[in-house]
Amino acid sequence: MSAWAHRLVAGGGWKGLSERIGNYNAPYLYLLLLATYLPGPLIIKMKLVWTAFDVVLAFFTYKLVGLARPGPRIPVIAALITVFLPTVVLNAAYIGQLDDMWASLCVAALYFLLRKRYWWALSMLGVAFALKPQAIFFFPVIGLLLLVGRVPWRTVLAVPAVYLALDVPALVAGRDARELLTIYSPGRQMGVISQLSYTAPSVYYFIPASPDRVGAVRLLGEILLAAIVLGIYYVLIVRRVEMTDARIVTVSLLFAILVPYLLPGMHERYFFLADVLSVAVCFWRPRLWPVPLLVQASSLASYFPFFFHRLGGHFLPMTLLSTIMLAALITIGYQVLKDAADGPAPISGAGLSRTPVAAPRIEVPSPRQPEEQLATLPARPA
Repeated sequence: MSAWAHRLVAGGGWKGLSERIGNYNAPYLYLLLLATYLPGPLIIKMKLVWTAFDVVLAFFTYKLVGLARPGPRIPVIAALITVFLPTVVLNAAYIGQLDDMWASLCVAALYFLLRKRYWWALSMLGVAFALKPQAIFFFPVIGLLLLVGRVPWRTVLAVPAVYLALDVPALVAGRDARELLTIYSPGRQMGVISQLSYTAPSVYYFIPASPDRVGAVRLLGEILLAAIVLGIYYVLIVRRVEMTDARIVTVSLLFAILVPYLLPGMHERYFFLADVLSVAVCFWRPRLWPVPLLVQASSLASYFPFFFHRLGGHFLPMTLLSTIMLAALITIGYQVLKDAADGPAPISGAGLSRTPVAAPRIEVPSPRQPEEQLATLPARPA
């Protein structure tokens, strides 16, 4: 990334945005260019800009948990725990990665979804996707809420609108439109991915695959992921599960673990969204407290090959880390299925709700006693 910054400077700063630099979208290059104008060593300036998104992450974690736990104390605790998670501290401040950017904006999108501010939610998701394609880990949540009628379909337009708007400065600077707008195409992104997993604790450490079978295994993994996501949709929709705020937060974590666990070519840091959402879920549903411990243990240990590659790297077997992450996935998946097993909710309006319908009140006259019947008879004339 330092080389990209030097190319931007050599290309004339703003004018350098017209060049094809790296395989990240234009908004990342804007931030990289911003870093070059700050005083100090380049690597420090870059990390300073990336770490600023830790503040965004803390803020929206505070707001998200505050919806479940009113008052400042517990949301502040949740925000502090989140930004001081080992994987959060390491990601931007130490190794200079930018996963806190897209993940913090996905947390913001989740918060606005719960507040029913859908245009804001989809706009945040559009910014996240413009920064990194890993924002697709949150797309299944939007798909589910669209199908159950919680999110209006027209608000989806915010995602491509924001994405295109953020590319406009680079296009004005002279970047080729076709090249820029196809930067996330599978041909360009998958060209740099040759393995099934880059130390990400995933299902692929249980599947031995020779180099000539990698393509077939990758395709099967993608099909399996699509089938499971559709299966989750089917169960929740057919059971007419009411998507309460707590359940939306829970299913968001489910997809944040499931997608990188089954999607091939993942890096260890792609569980970043799962890392931070697992903390928030713990405050929404305290019985799920083992989940953040499992997710963080597996996610953090998967960084070891990067940090200690000169010493042999793998201090723990990747199959063990994948098993720990699988345990977290099963735990959160069981909770989602348990929500579905609670029983169907009657359909109300355009969406699905569980609004109780009052039974009609029927007045049943009580039988009269003989004395009461006699008392009501008309008196005979004398």
